[in-house]
Amino acid sequence: MKKLLQIAFFFIIFISCYAQKNISINFSIENKESLNKYLNENNVTIEENDLFSIKSFNSFAHLNNDDKLQVPEILFFNSKGFLVKNRFNDNECSQVINEIEKIDSLKFNKNITINDWLKHISPLNNDITENGSIYIIINWAKFIDKFNEQSFEWYKELKNQDSNLKVNCILLNLDIQEKWNLTEKQKKALNIE
Repeated sequence: MKKLLQIAFFFIIFISCYAQKNISINFSIENKESLNKYLNENNVTIEENDLFSIKSFNSFAHLNNDDKLQVPEILFFNSKGFLVKNRFNDNECSQVINEIEKIDSLKFNKNITINDWLKHISPLNNDITENGSIYIIINWAKFIDKFNEQSFEWYKELKNQDSNLKVNCILLNLDIQEKWNLTEKQKKALNIE
């Protein structure tokens, strides 16, 4: 039985590694106008101050190395700035959104704070203004278009909440940004022509 489990484990790893080698991401350089156009074309209504992007190539690399560039992904931070749980499934995310006022009663991770994110992201329209007591980050990206629908649905659910709790909602775009002024070496590393 143990030998059978080892063989099964080997094949699972082999298949997953093989599948990952066949995945290619086609990055393109984006800016505020191209992102707003994409959102308009996909009928996504957003509040202007909610649209954020990654600050720089170095921040992109840092977040990528920490496995933080996933779509769809929603991150909840409680009123003390700590990440609430690390991963939720889709149903749990909707439940947390619907019961957002209970966010401070959920388990949290003291090792990850909203400040860990804020130093690597920036607003596309205005300066960051702290309007609420909690933060929610929702990731999306043009380069993986087929997964954005869930992210936009979470954003819509969040904006439709009738809550007394003030929420800072960050719709975080993970695409490569024109404002990074990439070097030729960086473009080559990202396979951008």
